[in-house]
Amino acid sequence: MQSNTQSNIQQVSMWQWLLIIVSCVFAYRLVITINTPISLFYDEAYYLSWAQNLDWGYYSKPPMVAWLIATTTHIFGMAEWAVKLSAPVLYAATAILCFAINKQLFNAKAGFWAGLTFMLMPLVSLNSLFVTTDAPQLFFWAAAFYAFIQAQHSNKWFYWGLAGLLGGLGLLSKYTFILLPVTFLIYALISQSGRQILTNPRFWIACLIAITLLIPNLVWNFHHDFISFQHTSEISKHAQNSASLARMLEFLALQLLVFGPVALVILTVCGVKSITQQSQQTTDSIKLLWCLFLPTLAVISLQALTARANMNWAAAAYVGASLLAGYYFSHMWQNKIIYQRALVILAMVANLVLMGAFYHFNAFTQLIGVERNQHNDPYKRILKWPQLVGEFDPIFKQRPQAKLASDSRKLLAYFGYYLSNQDFQGAHIDGTDHIGHHYELKYPINQQTETEYYFVTQNWHEQDLLTYFSTVELVKQASVDVYPEFKRTVRLYRVSGYKQE
Repeated sequence: MQSNTQSNIQQVSMWQWLLIIVSCVFAYRLVITINTPISLFYDEAYYLSWAQNLDWGYYSKPPMVAWLIATTTHIFGMAEWAVKLSAPVLYAATAILCFAINKQLFNAKAGFWAGLTFMLMPLVSLNSLFVTTDAPQLFFWAAAFYAFIQAQHSNKWFYWGLAGLLGGLGLLSKYTFILLPVTFLIYALISQSGRQILTNPRFWIACLIAITLLIPNLVWNFHHDFISFQHTSEISKHAQNSASLARMLEFLALQLLVFGPVALVILTVCGVKSITQQSQQTTDSIKLLWCLFLPTLAVISLQALTARANMNWAAAAYVGASLLAGYYFSHMWQNKIIYQRALVILAMVANLVLMGAFYHFNAFTQLIGVERNQHNDPYKRILKWPQLVGEFDPIFKQRPQAKLASDSRKLLAYFGYYLSNQDFQGAHIDGTDHIGHHYELKYPINQQTETEYYFVTQNWHEQDLLTYFSTVELVKQASVDVYPEFKRTVRLYRVSGYKQE
């Protein structure tokens, strides 16, 4: 009785400590976003334009990111922090889910370290300042997995149905969510418990529920020539790249910055040790978590070998990695061996340092005596855009009826948001027949009825525009210095008389 009471107290204590830490880190990230401020990355402004017209699909992504932005901006307004808000909220919620999963599979201590590892992961620290598809994908990945282990344990219809529902919402967040079922297929190859899952009809009904939720998006894609899947294929660039071992090794090396250098090394060593020593502690739960982690990482690594892969493309794998790290870290801490505890602390401190260095990059570079420039500043792509757009704002205010147009998705996104007269349906023309983004899909200039436009561009000049318009007048050119050796320049033309092709 006393032992059970003590265990319950420890579980409550672990939960309370994690909740306090997650709340503090969430508040810290929100303060950074509001007070710095972190201006919108152009993808965020681009997704914001999607959010003005809710649909079941968009040019390059499923609809969840637009739905989330629409929700937060409807409640809190159009401020930058409100556009971004769902990201830190969902990452904090995912950390809590990591606790719940490991508490169910192991104990509260393993849950505490899993939640802490996820919350301090460098990828999460970076992405908490920017709303992307990773936030809902990781949340629903963890949520669906939690519902799955509850369903596996109880075999209740409620949990199987919940797993299917959450899986469907995950598919509506990011198409790579389809890799989650690979977890269970691989698990079935190495575990009797896994084979029992695949013979359970309720598991397949859960999968059917998930696919059913994706059907409206598939219908949307059908009506738009499956444009989302065309885009996914194009960004992979299979036809343009030969196999490259160096590219794959570079991708794998960058995973040290995604998960944390010390944490990933410890996880790798623990994994190799459990395989080579055939440890009796390698239970079905641990096998399941390795299946949650490795297949997704392997698939994206193969993508990096054969074509290209951004360092965050395997993000979903790190839910499983955090759960595994939580299990191993709890054992290392419980062993009370000084060097093992020191390694766990070092892993957390290393990720804290990376978070602080990114969030306070200016102060950090000053501290170490490094001058910021276009080659070392991670904020380079978002700097000075509000100021640059502000140079043109008085002109648009004088002629509020003038329609925004451009040859650039980036400029349409930034001008659409940062102009006082916000225009999220800017007309696009770039002189090609290829549909390369949402504006080109939904608002091509050859389908507009306006007779006059304010055309913003970084690349086109008067002679380029005269190919498409009868009248072209340069209204203003403005530049902002981002660094001493780097500036942004935009030209604004008044154009009219579009020449229909």
